[in-house]
Amino acid sequence: MNFQSQLEAQPVLNSMATAKSMVLSSEVQHQIQAVIYGQCVGDAIGLLTEFLTKQEAKQYYGTLKENLEYQHKVIVDDFHRARWKEGDWTDDSDQMILILQSIMDNNGEVNCKDIAGRLKEWMLKGIPELGDAGGLGIGRTTQSVLHQKIFLDDPHAASEHVWRESQCYLAPNGAVMRTSILGVHRFEDLEQVAKNASEVAKVTHYDPRCQASSVAVSVAIAMMLQKNRKHIDKTGHYNISLIIKDAYDYAVKYIVTEEHKKELLMYMKCSDIKKLELDGAGKIGYTFKSMGSAFWALKQKDFRKAITKIVLQGGDADTNACVAGAMLACKLGLEAIPKSWREKLLHKDWLDQQISRYFTMINEGTMEKKELKNEET
Repeated sequence: MNFQSQLEAQPVLNSMATAKSMVLSSEVQHQIQAVIYGQCVGDAIGLLTEFLTKQEAKQYYGTLKENLEYQHKVIVDDFHRARWKEGDWTDDSDQMILILQSIMDNNGEVNCKDIAGRLKEWMLKGIPELGDAGGLGIGRTTQSVLHQKIFLDDPHAASEHVWRESQCYLAPNGAVMRTSILGVHRFEDLEQVAKNASEVAKVTHYDPRCQASSVAVSVAIAMMLQKNRKHIDKTGHYNISLIIKDAYDYAVKYIVTEEHKKELLMYMKCSDIKKLELDGAGKIGYTFKSMGSAFWALKQKDFRKAITKIVLQGGDADTNACVAGAMLACKLGLEAIPKSWREKLLHKDWLDQQISRYFTMINEGTMEKKELKNEET
């Protein structure tokens, strides 16, 4: 029996679960692990073609589309790619992990000022235990916001200032790329998921489109983790069309103009990856393109084929593939990710430790709350 055919039979929470107190079943833990791995492997394999045009990506990697691997980074091992070792993820997943660590160190709370502090520290030092000397690959908008004098005291104000100085034009993908973990945390409460995604997006990316992109991806992941009957069809598979519709309903609340509302829906419903124009000159970093890649991937059935197809489009390939990887892995499960991509991920053991720590925090936190409630009664 495959992963999706088990959906209706798998309990998300045990009988003692409440909105803020849950024990994650082993099946859900496995699915959450898939989300995190999907993000990191998509990021690492996407580095191979990041900033290449579609034509260049095809020229260098077209003959490898059936068996693309981390080791093929040497084909275009220029200055940009040479900064990362084979099988390493980039700043996209670094920032996702910073959010995860912040959540763990704050007892499950999403604290934007704490996340801001971690981003600032990461910019200067990277993740030291992984051998970093600084935050490689940091985006221009994120860097500009982090250098604002008020950033640590009021990250949202700093972010808004940078956005308004751009005449409210800037809407890059630096927020949506770190979104997946916010779809995982407190996934049982979609309103909270949406709020967390919006607030964390605004730490560096204030534009409503950046917030909406982050909300759409986070809520879609949360819906899949919930396994609500309304999102499961008669065959036991996810009803992707309905998940997209409901995710749009949450995300569109953050959009201001009618033009951007229509654009949001178009990118979420897109079924032809060519229409996303992922290597479009001057537009590769647009937040809707990365989000659109993820929702395109959500409609696919083969992880390797889908992620490879995104990577061979060129453009901001690591970001597009990491968001798509998180979404599609949530749908298909951990085993759907190619074994070589999972096992050869450079910092796999360290990543497993972070994931295990998160599960311990959630499950032990639930037991502590139950014991306290029993003592009170």
